[in-house]
Parts: sequence; structure tokens; C-alpha cells
Amino acid sequence: MSEEIHNKYEKYFRRWGDPTVDLHTAYDLWLKDQSSREGAKLVPFEFDLEAYPEQSIYVPKVDGHDNYPNVPDKLYYAGFKMKMMQSLGAFASSRLVHEFKHQAVSPDDPSLLMERLIDNQKEGKNTMVVTSHFTFPELGYFKAIRFQGKHDRENINKGGVLLNKLMTRQSYKGEKLVDQFSPLANIYFSYPKSASAEKYGVPTSASMMGNAFFKEILRADLKKGGLELDVALTGRQIITKKNDNGEIDHYEIPDIDPASVKLVESFDEIFGATLIMSPVTNRWEMAIGEVFDVKQLLKTNNSADIVDSVYLGIAKSVEAFTGKDVIYSKLATRLGKLAINRTETDL
Repeated sequence: MSEEIHNKYEKYFRRWGDPTVDLHTAYDLWLKDQSSREGAKLVPFEFDLEAYPEQSIYVPKVDGHDNYPNVPDKLYYAGFKMKMMQSLGAFASSRLVHEFKHQAVSPDDPSLLMERLIDNQKEGKNTMVVTSHFTFPELGYFKAIRFQGKHDRENINKGGVLLNKLMTRQSYKGEKLVDQFSPLANIYFSYPKSASAEKYGVPTSASMMGNAFFKEILRADLKKGGLELDVALTGRQIITKKNDNGEIDHYEIPDIDPASVKLVESFDEIFGATLIMSPVTNRWEMAIGEVFDVKQLLKTNNSADIVDSVYLGIAKSVEAFTGKDVIYSKLATRLGKLAINRTETDL
């Protein structure tokens, strides 16, 4: 642990120690299983705090940074565009950026989403951007599309991406995930509750401590205002369900942790997006949902209702792009039943 980190979290270290090694022991098993799955695109690498200090539980955030501070904007964005073309294809990347630039805020508000997001950052409003998580690269691609469209270089420190701490052990196309996201935005690390975390023995103490650090540092950045945070609230990819013949029958959107639902209340606005290489049209397809005013909606709704509104739009887009049914269990109903069951248990 570096001296800077030790000084910042000394009281936690003295009381709770450092569960980082135990955490990564569980991650070893998780990563081994994950990388052996059919179609796995993320490649695991070793646990090494000296080489990768962000793997420590005491590092809840990696600051975004400009890798080429001395390069003029014209050359910078030309290089960024070239990298996008290599990932998405020349025509697709140009088309998707064009679509984003002409996207309306909502059916009732024809003003441009791009301008709204730029204004939000200038005015100190915090925006949550929820991607469907049909595949993991979608999160980064949609971030990059907006970055190019908005010319967001000057707002790298106001951008954010929320990643599972597990991803400090993974690379994509030969590059660490952390190194792929940090030139675009700050990276925040969370420890979502999931069946996989339980299955592979992720220590509860490590998750609780890590999430406490994450919430503390996110709260401070939200207080500064103007944060645009990309998240996948489900914490895992959309689930593919196959029939007896091994063919895709339908998709299911995973359950969302109540803690993730609660996080929405800390933001001023929220919208969802879906970006899929469609088997129906054989090209990249993007759908961006309407922007919801969180503070206004919370006057007559709860955060589960807001998340439902976002994910019902995402489910509809995934259905259109894949030609398959998508099952989404509404949170408002599910959390309501959970509350009733707990009450009955307490009586």
C-alpha cells in the first residue's frame, strides 16, 4: 500500500486490515470460470499490486487523464476517430456519432440530447447513463460515441464509468480495461452483490468496505456537480436463454441490486441506451431512451419506478435489434413483494 493511500485510509486499515488478498483469491476462481465460457472476450491477468495498484481495495477510483495533453484538438480528435473506426468500422462509427448528435431529449422535447448533456456539465447537474449491457464492450463504445460527438476532452475529469473491481484483472483486445477507460473518464470501482460473487466466495467484509469507499468518493464528486456517469445497473450481461436445440430462445435482463436502484436518487437526470451488433440487420444498431428528470419524478414516484422506465425502454430496443423476446421483471413489483415478505417475517 502506498504511503498516500495508507495516510488517507489509516483508520480503516487499523480497524479492518486489508482484505485485498482474500478478495483476489476469490477473483482467481471467478476469472478462471468466466474466461472459459464460450465467446469470452475479456482476458484475465495476474494479481500484482506493484504493477497494478488499482487492484487494491483501498483504491476506489482511478482519475481520468488526457494521454496526449500537448496534442492539438484537431489531431487529438482525428486520432480518436481513427481508433473508433478500428473498433466499430468506418461507416458504423460515423453513422452512430451522427445519430447521437441528432438525438432528441425525449418525444416531448425536440431539443438535442448532446446539447443537454453539455449544458448539464456546465450547470453542475449530474447525469446517469445506463447501458443495456448486452455485451460488455457496449459500455465503452457508447461512452466513446458521446465523447467524440461532444468533443469531451475538456470534461474528462467530469466523466465517469462504474466498473466491478473484478475488472482490474481483465483486458480487452490486449489492453487493460482500466487503461481503456481512464483516457475518457474517471473510473469508480464497486462490488455488486450477485450470485457469482457468492459462488466464488467474494468476502462480504471486502465488498462492504469497498462499497463504502466507493460511495464516499462518488458522493464527493457528485457534490462538485457536472458528473456524467456510465453504469450497467444489472452488474452483469443480459442473460441468453436457449431452447433444447441449443438455439437462442429469448433474453432476460438480470435482477438489479436494491443498492444500485437507490444510487439513482443521487443524480439529477438519467437515460438508457442500447448498442448492439444486430443479427437482424447485420450492423451496429443504437437506441437512446428519453431523459428522465430524477428529482421531479421522485416527487410522485420512487427510484424503482424510474429504473423500470429506463429498462422497459432498453428491453424494447433489445427485442427490436435481436428479434427475440426479452424478459424484464419490474423492480417496483419485485421490491414491493420483497418488502411485504420481510414484514411478514418480522411479525
